[in-house]
Amino acid sequence: MDGTEHPIQVLCDPHVIPMLMFLGQNGPSTKTVIYSAVGRSANMPSKIDRMREAGLVTVDEVGISEVVGLTDLGRSVTDLLAGIDSMMASRTPE
Repeated sequence: MDGTEHPIQVLCDPHVIPMLMFLGQNGPSTKTVIYSAVGRSANMPSKIDRMREAGLVTVDEVGISEVVGLTDLGRSVTDLLAGIDSMMASRTPE
């Protein structure tokens, strides 16, 4: 690689996949609701910023809250992740 971060790297960040899956199941949600459901960390706002920069989510101000929603790309990635999750959950142990 040339030293630049590959776009998929954002998914390696702890909490990112669970946040995407949460949004996929629950639709647009405030940051507070996401943090309560997925986990609290001082780095959660920066994780959402990275997901936004990767084109996976939008962040809109609604009153005093910030609402996070999936973009079309975010929905596609989340659907693929849900498929992988389903495949792994249904596999027969060796």
